[in-house]
Amino acid sequence: MACTGVCKGWIKHATLINNCYPINPGETGPRSSELSYLVFYANSKPAKLTKCGVYLEKRVFTDVKKRRKQDTEVSLQIIKALLEACHNNLNLFSKNILKIITSSLSTSDIDLVACATSVFITFCGYYDGSTLGVDTEFTEIYESLIELFARYAITKESDINDERRYRFIGIHALQSALTSGALHTASAKVQLELIVPAILHNLIDDPGKLNALHKADNKNIVNSDTAKKSRRFSVNVTTISAEDITYLAYNCLKQLFQLNNPSYITYSLESSFNFLDNVTTWTSSNFTISLISVILSSLKQQCRHILVDYIIQQLEALPSNQSPTPKKVSLVKTLSFILTDDIPIVGLSILEILDCLLRLLLSSLKNTDGINDCENAADSNESDLLICQQLISCIGGLATHIYYANQVCDIIEYIIQQLHIHPEQTEFSQLGSSNSSIIEGVPLSELRKTLLKCLDIVVKNNKETEIRHSEITRCEVPVEVFHSSIDLCVDEDLDVRVTYAKVLAKFLDNGNMPRELKDSDPTQLTYFNKPAIYFLNSLHVSLYQYATLKNARPADHVALLSLLRALLIRFRTDQIIRGIPVVFKLQSDAKDEKLESFAQQRGLASVILLYFRDIASVLDIPKLHEYIDGVQSERMDKRQWSTYMNAISSENNINDTANILKSFDDEIYDENNSPLQPVDVWLDRKTIVSMLCQHKELMEIGGKDLEVRLMTEWKPDEGFESVKKEGYRIRSSRILENDKPRITVTPFLMSLEDSSGDLPKQSIKVENLKDALAVQVINDSSEHDTSVASDIESLNMVPINNVVKKKKSKTNHKKSDVNAFLHSLGTKNASSTTSLVNPPYQRS
Repeated sequence: MACTGVCKGWIKHATLINNCYPINPGETGPRSSELSYLVFYANSKPAKLTKCGVYLEKRVFTDVKKRRKQDTEVSLQIIKALLEACHNNLNLFSKNILKIITSSLSTSDIDLVACATSVFITFCGYYDGSTLGVDTEFTEIYESLIELFARYAITKESDINDERRYRFIGIHALQSALTSGALHTASAKVQLELIVPAILHNLIDDPGKLNALHKADNKNIVNSDTAKKSRRFSVNVTTISAEDITYLAYNCLKQLFQLNNPSYITYSLESSFNFLDNVTTWTSSNFTISLISVILSSLKQQCRHILVDYIIQQLEALPSNQSPTPKKVSLVKTLSFILTDDIPIVGLSILEILDCLLRLLLSSLKNTDGINDCENAADSNESDLLICQQLISCIGGLATHIYYANQVCDIIEYIIQQLHIHPEQTEFSQLGSSNSSIIEGVPLSELRKTLLKCLDIVVKNNKETEIRHSEITRCEVPVEVFHSSIDLCVDEDLDVRVTYAKVLAKFLDNGNMPRELKDSDPTQLTYFNKPAIYFLNSLHVSLYQYATLKNARPADHVALLSLLRALLIRFRTDQIIRGIPVVFKLQSDAKDEKLESFAQQRGLASVILLYFRDIASVLDIPKLHEYIDGVQSERMDKRQWSTYMNAISSENNINDTANILKSFDDEIYDENNSPLQPVDVWLDRKTIVSMLCQHKELMEIGGKDLEVRLMTEWKPDEGFESVKKEGYRIRSSRILENDKPRITVTPFLMSLEDSSGDLPKQSIKVENLKDALAVQVINDSSEHDTSVASDIESLNMVPINNVVKKKKSKTNHKKSDVNAFLHSLGTKNASSTTSLVNPPYQRS
């Protein structure tokens, strides 16, 4: 074929290129032998690549102008062959390749567009982006190509098949740009601003399809034909279905967020949210959640926090003094979906996110009348209320993503700080009760109820996480974290009191936990430290005040019983020894008619009886069961049982909100319409204490003065005095006497005790390791052995040669494993050449 006047003279590279074009009728592609020689020539002389590129560029421009479709297709195939063979020297003719592609795309022939796209896809696979941003002309051409392919991806045609084919071509080209090294340049933001909307445009046509694809992808259920077509681009594919387009766009979306550069992820998120703003799809929360779900699962684990941070930034940027927009509702729902999902998110700033969520919650709370139950949030038509419920769910979700040991403890502490429990924290809008105080435009009682709901869901999620996860990954929360909030037991608002009791009871109750987790609970098994002691005794004082409130209602008694039951399950014998004097003090006040009404007296008497029934069940004391049953039957026969309390302890449910509206003032007459009479059937303290003193577990913890402790008259004003000394001791309430190691004091130790202090300190070697360990164990035992019974245990100790030793009656116990180990250490096998400092391999 002639040169067509493009070249001046028969230069060798032009001749080789011209020889590649078909000369015989029926030939459609470049001649293979001539093309091979051209490729060999270009590889042998890389400098000629620039000349080849310039010549092909001019030829394609002329062929396109004269509408020589076949010659243009051959030129595209020739440049593609040179590109694949000489990609190591791609920068020598890269600009010419882009100009050839641009000229080919300027036609309206879809076949030429497909051929040019094939060249572009190959180019992106080899190009490293080294000249992008350096060569201004090259950068402009490349970005214009990205923009053109983005238009193809969203094109609208009268012929549905051509439309789908153009979209198929455009998305494939954009996908190749995403995987190219050209993206990792200074123009990444410009490219992503063009690519992201084009991809999302092909997913929004059928919002439900995105969710279906994501679910199928998670289950590895993918249509093989669709996957095969979408995996690789081919100019021969002319029939495209709508499913092919959607699946290709879905894969492209996943690749988009699999980038490791946080800046690129942020650019993509900005483009995604701008797209949602422009097409006003925030009203479709389902599509937004599906989109965020795909993004979240596509992101690397260490990059997922970027998505959470960006959503929170978007929420904070929205005006807070206006009514909620669909965007705000969708964003909050999306954030709730992310934080409540099980997918791990590394790098979250938990307390910073919590602070933002609480500020958003307070802002939304100003426009509501109160918070309903979380179960009713989906049925609510009020946007502010819905947002509040979703934000509470978000806060609860923070307890499911555990990244450090004290995370849940920090969350609970931070929420409790916002409760404004102490008067100096509260700015009163007017003088009077706390019910009239306003905190940043929100009534204090409403603020507390809302924050308590946050605490409730945090505690609930943490309990579920403890059961679901192993002991190593559990986030243990000490009981004293609630210490500063105990005063809410006597809050003036009934809902606040009951809600707080519900939260605290749920936190303390570990009855549903597996036994292996319950046995490893730090409060039961490890040291019962000073903060835990103060918490328990402070709570007893508050519970006494709670039970004797003048404005108490039946719901308060149900809450009181739930707290007593939770304390019993959590602390067992510790709660019994410390709590029974408090309970009998309450019975004494009720018996002396110090309460407001006979109805309140009957209610408190019923609570006390049911509490002792729980003790009998937990400790398995049949005699106590029989005694309680007898007293309960006698009260019921005399109609002295409270109508607000169920006879079965477990049936008194704190979640029964019907009792909230009841009042003791409503109960003036009994079932026979006679005025209520005071209770005259009471529990006998001596009888109950005598039964408890026969229980093995109580005896081992309480010691010989158990009866004295249980019979001690408790005084509210001296609630802390009895524990001041004990607070300075550390002890384990679950290491029983039979489980303690027994140490035999050897004559060698006694001689050391009797010797003067002038003697040099004995060095520790293998020969005397056993004796040294014995001294250490004795010191440790004397330091930490301080249980509830430790005050009395010292009575069973006698001094022998200045060394504390157990009485003879105690030495009959079986020797422990520690003692056996010490006796197994012998000195006869010790060698004088053995050194604990210099091992054998260093003495050669």
